[in-house]
Amino acid sequence: MVPSLPDHDFNNFWGSVLGVADLQSRPMANSLIKQYWDDPIQTGRQFSRILAQYTDQFEQVSISFFGGTLPISFHGHVTDAMCPTTVASLLLRLAIISKSDSPDSIHDSSPVDRTQLASLLGWTERHFESPRWVAVEDSFAAGFGPLVSDPEQGFKVRLCAQVPRAEPVFLQANLSAQPAFRAHAAGSPSISIRLVDRSPADLVHALSHAKQLGCIGVIVEIVNNQLHGRVTTPEQLRNLMDACKQTGLMLVIDETITAVRCGAPFAHQRPEYRAVGKPDLVFFGKGLGANGIGINFDGPYLQRLGIDAASKRRQAIHDWQAVVTQALHLPVLIEALGILEMATAGDWVGRAQTIGRHLRRIAMTRAETLKRDRDPSGDPDPVLGGLDSFIFIRKDIAATFLVMGASNAGPWVRWVRWMPRMDRRLTKTSTIESLTSVSAKSRELRKYMSLCLEKEGLKPQWCFYCGNSAGRDSGIPWCKTCCIDVCREDECIEHLLAHQCPGSGSDVSSPCRGSRP
Repeated sequence: MVPSLPDHDFNNFWGSVLGVADLQSRPMANSLIKQYWDDPIQTGRQFSRILAQYTDQFEQVSISFFGGTLPISFHGHVTDAMCPTTVASLLLRLAIISKSDSPDSIHDSSPVDRTQLASLLGWTERHFESPRWVAVEDSFAAGFGPLVSDPEQGFKVRLCAQVPRAEPVFLQANLSAQPAFRAHAAGSPSISIRLVDRSPADLVHALSHAKQLGCIGVIVEIVNNQLHGRVTTPEQLRNLMDACKQTGLMLVIDETITAVRCGAPFAHQRPEYRAVGKPDLVFFGKGLGANGIGINFDGPYLQRLGIDAASKRRQAIHDWQAVVTQALHLPVLIEALGILEMATAGDWVGRAQTIGRHLRRIAMTRAETLKRDRDPSGDPDPVLGGLDSFIFIRKDIAATFLVMGASNAGPWVRWVRWMPRMDRRLTKTSTIESLTSVSAKSRELRKYMSLCLEKEGLKPQWCFYCGNSAGRDSGIPWCKTCCIDVCREDECIEHLLAHQCPGSGSDVSSPCRGSRP
C-alpha cells in the first residue's frame, strides 16, 4: 500500500487550513478539547480563563511572533470585523476608556461629551454617523465581501458586468470609486485608492479628501488577494503609513490569508517591512482559526489615545469583549489556541518559506520547459505572484501539475491560488515532486487517493483548473487515475478531457479517456 502522504489539495478550504499534522504539539488545546467533550458545561464555565490564555499566548510570543498585536474583537467571519460601524464603535469605546480616571473600568469614570471624543479622535459628525473605509485598489476590501457586494445579486454580477454603485461617490483625480454595489449592512460604501505610481504628496492629498468624506482608516493587504497577487512594496507601505499619520487616519492591514503563509507570523512583519512600523489594527482569520481584529495600542493613530499601562490595555480588551454575550464560540476558541500552539512549536513560518521556495522553483522550471514564461513578443510573462507559500500561479502552468488550487475572483481570471498546508513532509522536495510530477510514482499515489475517496463515497472537492468547487455533475466522470475533477465551466471541462494522465512505469503520459456527452 502507498504510504500516507500529503495530498494534492492546495486549496485547503480557501486557505482556512494551515496545518493538521502537528496535533501532538498543542498540549493545552488537546487537554481542553478532551474536557469539552467530556463535560461542555463545566468547560464552558472556564471561558474567561481560556480566552485570557489565548490572549496570553499572543502576548508571550509577541516579540518573536505577532509583534505586539493583541486580539480584541472576534467575529463569525472576517468581513464582519471589517464593518466600519463596528470599528468606529470600538474606537469610541477606547476613546472613553482613555479618558477614564480609573484603570479598572470605564464605568467608574464621569461622562465624556461628544466634543471631547471628536477632538481626541480627530473626527467630525460625519465620522460618528457614517464612518467608511479607504480600501487599496484590488484588495479584498475593495472588491469582495459585505463592503461592496449586494446579497441579492452577488459579487459575480459586479465583476462581470461592472455594475456602478447604487449611490454616487465623489470622483477626484486622486480618488476613485470601485465599481460595485453599495455595501449591505456595513455602513457607507468604501472608497478605492490606487497606490501604484503615486507620489507621497498626491497620496496625502487623496487621503485628506477621503477623511473629509468620513473615512476613519485605510485597509491594505501586503499581498493583494485578487487577480495576480501583486505585492505591496515597502516603499508603498511606508508612504501610506506616513500619509495616514499626516491625515489622522488609521492604518489597517488585512492579514486574513497572508498570516504565516507569507513567511512571517503576519506578512507585514517580514524583514523588508520592519522599518516601516506597526499598523493600528490587523484583520485576521482563516488559517488562524478565529476571525477578528488585532490591535496595536502603540500604532501611529492609536497612540493618541494614551492607553499605555498594561493593566489599562487588558481592561480595554475585556470591556470591549464584554459588550457581547460571548466573544466567540468555545470550540472555536480552543481550536484557535491549538493552532497558535502548533504554529509556534512547529515553526510554521520557517516551513512556509521552505515549501514556497520548493513550489516556486518547480513552477518556474515547468514554465521555462513549456516555454510559457514569455509572451508572443518575447517579453517576460509573469508566472508567479504572492509571497512564499501564498502563491498565485497562471492557470496554464498550474493545470499541468494536476493539483487543486483555489479560484481567484472568477473563472475568467488567468490566475489561480496555491495555499498548501504547513506539513513538515512538504518541506522535502521529494514529497512535492511525488504530488506534482508526471511519473509512475505520482500515478500510484493518485490512484490510492482516488481509492480512499471512493471508499467514503466522495470525489475531489476542487476543480483542478480554476479552483472552484467541484463534484457537481459536469457531464463527464472524474479522472480516478489522476484524482481530479472539475466544475461545470466549459473551459474547465475541456481541460479535464485534454489533460495528460501520469504514465505507468515511466515518465510517459497518456491522454485521459473521456469525451463530452
